[in-house]
Amino acid sequence: MNETFEKWYPHHNLDTMYDVGDVWIGPGGCSLVLLPDGQRRKELEGQRLTFTWASIVSYQLSQESYREDLWVSDPKQAWPFWKSADSVYLRASRERSALFPENAVHWMVVGTNLIADVIAAEPPTVSVIAPSEGISQGHCKEIEVQGCVEVPMELSQDEFCNRFIHWIEENHWSFGGGMRTIADGYYLNEDGTPGEPV
Repeated sequence: MNETFEKWYPHHNLDTMYDVGDVWIGPGGCSLVLLPDGQRRKELEGQRLTFTWASIVSYQLSQESYREDLWVSDPKQAWPFWKSADSVYLRASRERSALFPENAVHWMVVGTNLIADVIAAEPPTVSVIAPSEGISQGHCKEIEVQGCVEVPMELSQDEFCNRFIHWIEENHWSFGGGMRTIADGYYLNEDGTPGEPV
């Protein structure tokens, strides 16, 4: 790890590595959901960390496989949470904007699947679902939802998805699957044009 970064401890009960389970930007800010995936993953099964930055300057996501600068050969030295007040990414972002906040910090979450780099003037709000409050894989079932939700025309699919996922997370559940928008009896393509009929 570059010497400009220092370890950050967002919570007292942490794993050595985390999987980035979800990322979204909505009305509440930029959020990451993290699931234990390190040396303590069995002990911490059911734990979920959610980081939410109410306001960000910039962010980027990259796959772990492309970030050779972050690879470690000894798993005992792995750590997911870092911050810097003088990283290369921070300096480059500062040079591009005269309105760049002076107190901005580069927050980096090194996940087993994704690396999240976030520049923000304030630390994220951290919410934790403790392992005992979560649902372990051995004690859960799945409910398949078939149907449609009628919403106002001005509500985008992304906005609906953010609100839906927020509700799922509030109940300590998880969601897997996809969503498609329907208008006038047709699935909408990504560019907003009508696609195949329902």
